[in-house]
Amino acid sequence: MIHPPSIKKGDTIGIVAPAGRIDSNIVKQACVRIEHLGFKTKVGKSVHQHHFNFSSTDANRKDDLQEMMDDENIKAIVCTRGGYGAIRIVDQLDFTGIIKSPKWLVGFSDITVLHAALQKHDLASIHGPMTKSFSNYTDSSADVDILFAFLEGQSPEYVINPYPTNRLGKTTGTLVGGNLSLIHALRGTKYDFDPNGKILFIEDLSEYLYHLDRTMYNLKLGGVLEKLSGLVVGQFTDMHDNETPFGQGIEEIIYNAVAEYNYPVAFNFPAGHIETNYPLILGEKVELNVMNDEVSLVSF
Repeated sequence: MIHPPSIKKGDTIGIVAPAGRIDSNIVKQACVRIEHLGFKTKVGKSVHQHHFNFSSTDANRKDDLQEMMDDENIKAIVCTRGGYGAIRIVDQLDFTGIIKSPKWLVGFSDITVLHAALQKHDLASIHGPMTKSFSNYTDSSADVDILFAFLEGQSPEYVINPYPTNRLGKTTGTLVGGNLSLIHALRGTKYDFDPNGKILFIEDLSEYLYHLDRTMYNLKLGGVLEKLSGLVVGQFTDMHDNETPFGQGIEEIIYNAVAEYNYPVAFNFPAGHIETNYPLILGEKVELNVMNDEVSLVSF
């Protein structure tokens, strides 16, 4: 797996909107914060455009991202937000330039599609906060601070509190995943992942409990869950139930889907659609150690 080089003060970070539309003021605020940290920014043309639910047309969004991927002066790419749309352009992208001159791509939610594509080209990427997640640059946000520490070369190492539904154990594997609905949407495509030797990270937003159960059973019936080396469960935010209750909560649904397997499972990891969204390097080998008193996730 190719680990893109670290960035340094004065480097240029590209800002792109490969999916949903975003308020221009949020992007401007994020650029101020990035520049306050000592970097330059280059904002893609489609970022300030609107095309129905999307930031711009498929062609414009693709061209913007392609330009940032190919531009050797751009040392990292940060997506503005998720929403929906990356799956409509991913197959039109040419990854030759970013393979020749690797750079970090940062985002989550709908950007899971781009992470999956990069991993197919042996490129690591960062599941982490986007410009929509950035607060005013004068504030201190742990996830943004950690993100830029990653970008500048610091190896990620997390220690979090235990959780009642955790399954104890220690394992190593390549960290993959992201938004569970997008993982499900990519099943059966060339961007689907091989579960052997993988530690899967999952999170989601505003889904129904029965949909979560159905998605987990898709992974179970497809032989994915049994082949994993470990599972890291992030935040499932603003989930819904039907008028007639489903009868199981988030943790119970996920726990039951993997109950017959023996690998470690860590719940309540602080990543996903939450205020403090801890970044994770996807495509990198990690060690997951789920203990009674703490959980550690360390990159090699």
